[in-house]
Amino acid sequence: MMGDHEGRRTPLMNLGVQVSMRLLAIGAALASMSLMITSREVASVYGIAFEAKYSYSSSFRYLVYAQIAICAMTLVTLVWACLAVRRGGLIFVLFFLDLLVTMTAISSFSAAFSEAYIGKYGNTHAGWLPICHYVHGYCNRVTISLAMSFVSFVLLFILTVLTASAARHS
Repeated sequence: MMGDHEGRRTPLMNLGVQVSMRLLAIGAALASMSLMITSREVASVYGIAFEAKYSYSSSFRYLVYAQIAICAMTLVTLVWACLAVRRGGLIFVLFFLDLLVTMTAISSFSAAFSEAYIGKYGNTHAGWLPICHYVHGYCNRVTISLAMSFVSFVLLFILTVLTASAARHS
């Protein structure tokens, strides 16, 4: 009797954990995306006004588009995970989709992080000056957006490992 319950949970670990982690990853990606989209500030430096906005950076735009794709694909994998509990053969496809989403998450995070690093510290070799001491609010929103993006990545990475383990045991 006890073996029946344990055998039922092994194909995809625990469905409740899968669903919860996927929903948390979607929430973190949505938070990252919305914070990045709403990050905007106008500052004046030596009497010259300039605007800091996420859409001026291709890396930040990539992060936003990637977060949209991550949310969409994580919703698809949420449904797929529920189906995979009933059919063991679907677990490898779920692992593959999780892996693609995880790679998208880390690539968009790393691209945006490198841009944010230059904004915060500049690059003396290239002559790029830091801007964060002029636009504090903008930089704070970008930092929180990047933190949420990283949280999303970590959750997706854990899900990928769990799915790989479940695929191995099926």
